[in-house]
Amino acid sequence: MSLVPPILDDRHFDDLTAEALKRIRLACPDWTDFNPADPGITLVELFAWFTELMLFRMNKVPDKLHGELLSLVGIMPEPAKAARAMIEFTPLDNCPSSITGGTSSISIDVGADRPLKFQTTRDLAMVRRPMVAIIRKLPGEAEEDLTKLNEMPDRGFDPFGTIGASNSELILRIKAASPDMQAADVFPDVLTLHVSQMKRGRTGDFSMPEGNSLALRPQTPPLSWSARIDGDVWEPLEVIDDATKGFECDGFIRIAGPRRAVPIANAAPSGAPGQAKRALTYVFELRCLVGGAGFAFASAPRFLHVALNAVDAIALTTETEDLLGTSTGLEGQVFSLRNRPVDPDSVKLATGPANNEHLWSKVDDFFDSLSTDTHFTVDGATGEVRFGDNSHGQVPGAGVRVVAKSYQAGGGIGGNVGAKQIKIGSQGASGTNPFPAIDGSNAEQTERLRQRAASRLRSRDRAVTCADFEELALRKGQMGRARAIAQLHPDFPELSGKMPGVITVFVVGKSRLGGDLPPWPSDAEIGNVKEILDRRRMVGAELFVRAAMIVPVKVTMLARASAGYAGDEVRGAIRRSLNDWLNSSDRGFATQLYAADLWSCAAQTTIGGVRVIDQVLSLRADVNGRILEMAPPVLRGPRTFTFVSTESVTPEKNTSNFIAIADQAILWGRPDHIIQLEGATPS
Repeated sequence: MSLVPPILDDRHFDDLTAEALKRIRLACPDWTDFNPADPGITLVELFAWFTELMLFRMNKVPDKLHGELLSLVGIMPEPAKAARAMIEFTPLDNCPSSITGGTSSISIDVGADRPLKFQTTRDLAMVRRPMVAIIRKLPGEAEEDLTKLNEMPDRGFDPFGTIGASNSELILRIKAASPDMQAADVFPDVLTLHVSQMKRGRTGDFSMPEGNSLALRPQTPPLSWSARIDGDVWEPLEVIDDATKGFECDGFIRIAGPRRAVPIANAAPSGAPGQAKRALTYVFELRCLVGGAGFAFASAPRFLHVALNAVDAIALTTETEDLLGTSTGLEGQVFSLRNRPVDPDSVKLATGPANNEHLWSKVDDFFDSLSTDTHFTVDGATGEVRFGDNSHGQVPGAGVRVVAKSYQAGGGIGGNVGAKQIKIGSQGASGTNPFPAIDGSNAEQTERLRQRAASRLRSRDRAVTCADFEELALRKGQMGRARAIAQLHPDFPELSGKMPGVITVFVVGKSRLGGDLPPWPSDAEIGNVKEILDRRRMVGAELFVRAAMIVPVKVTMLARASAGYAGDEVRGAIRRSLNDWLNSSDRGFATQLYAADLWSCAAQTTIGGVRVIDQVLSLRADVNGRILEMAPPVLRGPRTFTFVSTESVTPEKNTSNFIAIADQAILWGRPDHIIQLEGATPS
């Protein structure tokens, strides 16, 4: 129940008018005409109306007071965020060995008060020759050129084929000026790639694997990078950092530059009849090879774009030597930066003459500041720099010069410019953004702050109980399901319940391909949940995050369909009915699966609200290798039927009419149920 705000004055127009008339009778007995037509009464009603408006405003909590109250519980308005974009540089003649971090773009006119600029976030070591081709080579197949698809970021392509089989190769060809060119003249010590991913759609070849392979979360196969030396001899390259986590998400890949690679002849196609052959060219080749057993079923990556010489850029400009003014020596002085909004952490502040400046330290507040501490605070939205009061934080002396040595200014939704709108020119290289800039947002408005504050105060933001861990994994980690089990160590399940302080959270991803694939969480998603929960767990708690076990269910059944319905339509409706029930997130974990539940679910299948199954004749369910079977109803007496449930009996299988699912497992209905029908219209 929400708190009712206090009413400081509950008088309204009628109350104010009546009170004024009472005062008139006491103060001015000769005034006896109180009709609304009297000019004096008109003035009384006018001032009553003004007074009612003032009382209405007084009874509202002012925005500034609301903000101050929320700040006491640590809820502050979100500052404006600067847009970010990936910049791909193309080397030109006399390409430099690196692009310095902080290199600015050409101004972009977005109709704002000042032109928009982006700047690179870090130094970029350049591959000094352009990438001229991207090649896919699958085992036993000829090379396929993907270069044009890579230049159309809205199309996407499969770098290792739709299956991602072992020994599939993705080859990047870098142009060489001559056959004698040295690798050290082209490649830096560490080169940078950026990979943009695309969600995989359902392909024509979508036959589900048999057996128990779907129960286990697919592991990313080993991926090795190398550079061709000669023939089929390759120089292994060390992966310094892979933010894509094996091509699971967008990100940068930093690889040690080759040193022994040599240019090879690029097989140039012949010209058309009557035309001269194209000149032979030479290229360096970088290769990514899929190892192990390859990618698991339907887990091969699909790329939008591969960028060489890539770096992040942010919609901020670096301001320097911003003279804020001269200190008065008074407590709580406030100065304003020239440009705003600003990144508070980027502000470098100094006081004193230019030849003897003293640097000050930025803090979030003065709570822990001593009287001798040279601290200041910054409001990112307004650009206000505030000093202390000589009790908490020192005050600059009177007449002292105050200057912002440097800071980064910018931010807002205007920075979300379209693709190829950012142009960064450098001597010997040019860069642009192949994709639109993202993540730019304006400062949070008061109404939005109120909504967010109410949501945050209602929700849990600390992980103490199992319910806290589950709720945070779902809400913050964007998981489909989560189950937290206390005193369970995933490496020592036999000690479950005997390990105080240990908690394991099992997570399930959201639906994939509309439920056609098991909801395996990726390594990136698991890592994200782990990071979120780690920041909120109690000190001393040992946390583990693991993927839940997926228990696939495949139903084989024979049913009699109602007349007048197409067979394929009925089969599709039965599959949807079974899987909507099996895959519902409301089922949670550790459920029990009864054969009768599957029977009932199939029997109640509807199309357009009308039941289409007259009778289920037989049903068999393969639950990850364990079998449930149900025979037709048997007449036991007048109006008395009994369902007969049987199960294949082996030492390791249940012999009851249900199968119990483990605490850390969920059911998942396969999309390839086998449905045989009697009575349906042939499709």
